[in-house]
Amino acid sequence: MKKLVVISLILLSMISYAQDLKCADFQDGQFLILADSIYPKSSRYLRKGTRQIEWSEPGDSIYINVEYIDDCNWILTYDTKLNELDEIEKFINASGGMHLETIEIRGDTLFYNGILKNDTLTFVQPGSILKLK
Repeated sequence: MKKLVVISLILLSMISYAQDLKCADFQDGQFLILADSIYPKSSRYLRKGTRQIEWSEPGDSIYINVEYIDDCNWILTYDTKLNELDEIEKFINASGGMHLETIEIRGDTLFYNGILKNDTLTFVQPGSILKLK
């Protein structure tokens, strides 16, 4: 009977541990932003600390600055020194960047809301990020 209780406790702790939210795992590494109804192509990115390089085709790199509010929430802005910004990218930067709020993590996938907000607009776009490495 004692063995059954111990085994049950071990299994319960393993299940509980597997469901822990680990936002910090999404701060460094290689990732895939999954295609959706707004973005028909998936894109890859490499993030290390506060720097991110994103691409969907070879040679079309976009450099992004990452500001962490906390482990689960961050703000993305386009790097004005390394990118030639188009009007939309300038608008995003002028609005304070794209705020990403983590909704949940299931396995290697983080589900988020991307929020762009300024004096006249609030735009929320859900999305998901798959951790590759």
